Amino acid sequence: MGALRDGYVRMYADDEGSEFLGGASSIKWLEASVSLGPRRFFLLDGQWYEIDAHYLENHYARVARILEAPPSLDLPAWSVTWAERDYNDWVPLNREGYVCLDRRSIRGGLHRRSGVEVCDLLGPGNELVHVKRAHGSAPLSHLFSQGLVAAEALLNSPDVRARFTAAVREYGRGRTVPEDFTPKKIVFAILLKDGEHLSPETLFPFSQVTLAHTARTLERQGIAVEVIGINASASQSAPLITARFPRAAPPYGATFAESLRR
Repeated sequence: MGALRDGYVRMYADDEGSEFLGGASSIKWLEASVSLGPRRFFLLDGQWYEIDAHYLENHYARVARILEAPPSLDLPAWSVTWAERDYNDWVPLNREGYVCLDRRSIRGGLHRRSGVEVCDLLGPGNELVHVKRAHGSAPLSHLFSQGLVAAEALLNSPDVRARFTAAVREYGRGRTVPEDFTPKKIVFAILLKDGEHLSPETLFPFSQVTLAHTARTLERQGIAVEVIGINASASQSAPLITARFPRAAPPYGATFAESLRR
């Protein structure tokens, strides 16, 4: 452990190692879970945490119910060489009824400055689909929190609802949603460790706690929660998109001048 704490991993943009991007202590790249008798310990971001066994067991039942439910959406496989934006662009080309809204933040309510990403994909039944490829707890905790924030923004802000429905009209190729749209179902679509089967046994313990909390909060507001595991496929070229969104698209609702400044 001492060597891991003293070590440092650096990332570079080029093969020569001249364009430094950033880095972190070696131990922050690792996650682990260890049982000592009835006690459960987890290593996350370089720190050890203990979660009460009964607390985790109570969440396990809710998580198992969610993960073991049959999927309501038929999402295509994800090429192991694709980034998340490639996959989100790919889905509407291979499945009818989907709209890609990835990187389209919506301004309004409590999110007037930076905006909120309501979903990566709008499903054929108006499901809000949030997509993530994850090798650890942190990306999934962010994913579940993103779904909760997006739902609450739509429920509580008329501005967010108006701008979201406008975004669907603009990018949906004839697709529309009601002006008073509020979500009835949120789907978390996850590629876990390059295609590992998603189950209560494979989902990271910290992520189970976050998912259980998110599902409980959303279900109290009448929003169903579903989690779908995405299968991995062999390497293939990224989809050719003739009108791809820019990597840093301005939030929907930004003024023209604000868009130029970004």
